[in-house]
Amino acid sequence: MTNPFDRQAACPSCGAPITFRFAGAAAQVCRSCNFVVARTDRNLVAVGRMADLVDIPSPLTLGATGRWNGTEPFVVDGRVQLDRASAPGAPWQEFFIAFPNSGKWCWVASAQGRWYSTTEFPIPPVGLPAINSLRPGQTIQLGEYGAWTVAEVGQRRVVSGEGELPAVAQPGLPTGFVDIAGPNGAFGTLDYGDGRNIPPKLYLGRQIDPAIMALDSGQQVQAAEAKVTSVACPNCGGNLPLVTPGQTERVVCRYCGMASDLANGALKALGPAPKPPIEPYIPLGTEGTLRQNRVICIGFTIRGCTVEGERYRWREYLLYAGPRIGYLWLMEEDGAWWLVTPIPPGEVAVSGGSALYKQNYYNWKQSVRAETEYVIGEFYWKVEIGESVQATEYEGSGGKVSVEQNNKEVTYSFCERLSPNEIGTAFGIKAPSGGSASSEGGGCGTIIVIAIVILILILVLADCDGCGGGGGGGVFIGGPSFGGGK
Repeated sequence: MTNPFDRQAACPSCGAPITFRFAGAAAQVCRSCNFVVARTDRNLVAVGRMADLVDIPSPLTLGATGRWNGTEPFVVDGRVQLDRASAPGAPWQEFFIAFPNSGKWCWVASAQGRWYSTTEFPIPPVGLPAINSLRPGQTIQLGEYGAWTVAEVGQRRVVSGEGELPAVAQPGLPTGFVDIAGPNGAFGTLDYGDGRNIPPKLYLGRQIDPAIMALDSGQQVQAAEAKVTSVACPNCGGNLPLVTPGQTERVVCRYCGMASDLANGALKALGPAPKPPIEPYIPLGTEGTLRQNRVICIGFTIRGCTVEGERYRWREYLLYAGPRIGYLWLMEEDGAWWLVTPIPPGEVAVSGGSALYKQNYYNWKQSVRAETEYVIGEFYWKVEIGESVQATEYEGSGGKVSVEQNNKEVTYSFCERLSPNEIGTAFGIKAPSGGSASSEGGGCGTIIVIAIVILILILVLADCDGCGGGGGGGVFIGGPSFGGGK
């Protein structure tokens, strides 16, 4: 596709021809040498070399065309792959979508089955709040853009890419970012740059239905079902099915307990993890239909907390419900089962001793430091034994709102009670009895009865800034952290 804004020159790194086709593009990744080439008023400048792309399959290939919302033509003009500075080697990708008729553009990315579109907005006159003043769960004001909830604070790197880009990316350079969320699916990123040469930027947008991107090829942007692959455990050689290879970061072998990182389609052994003292009631790989959603059990964890010297444990099952829905959790404590569904941070308002969600108030019940003790299966974050979060529950009519927080991110979930018969019917197994938790100690649901005074003190005094990294039931991973949307 050509237009009046085409500009051709030689790559300053290798001499190959470089052509800018989109007026809004500020840089391009040279096809010949992989250098990021930025254009200025006078010439082209080589910024740095991108790493080779990781194979993350998507129908949004470079040059793919289609119609946005059934009307406006678009073209996939570029993409970048990024990782968190704290989790190198676990990239995600974002797509630069150009609209040639209007000259507009957006970034599109997905996380845990949810798709987001964002675009650059002018920074408010008061500027962005200092990144070191922000913490997960905090409410911030962005001038005319209103109030937002901080979902994640961290650093990320652009590691690879192709095509044209709307901003100059410095490969491998850690830059600060803050993901924010608002009501009705609103989403955004405060991109703080490197504090020197890369200026801060503000990207705002929202969660979208990927069906609004109708490709001319006829392919669906998001498939209805996941494609299962498999890898061999680097320790015992056991065959390990992978349900979400494009999102999985860590795998703990169900046979020998070896923990491995998944990179470039292969497992890199890290070391043995302790095997859980009990077998999962829902075996890994079990498929079923839960609340009208097809799901498969892909992970199992045991977490616990200590109150007045007593250890309390509960069990969590990671479910995958297909690309459109993403991840769900089942939690079992004291024989009671709960379906745990992630909630975008902007949909919950926590104030004092209550949480407001969907116009319903939920009252504070308990707050504990939850620690991961055992894991097996595949996980979408680098799960570690001993990682901890401050976990707070708010209880009300119809369920509970769960808030888990560490010094990097905050996640919200809604918990709905399930009957044992629902579990049995959903997975085609014997309905669990109410006493399955006894061998592991009572779950956190018993703590409110035993030590309410202690927990009130914990709620008042706990400082989550030292909680450490982690995931857990209902974790919500922020979406795009490099770019923008429509």
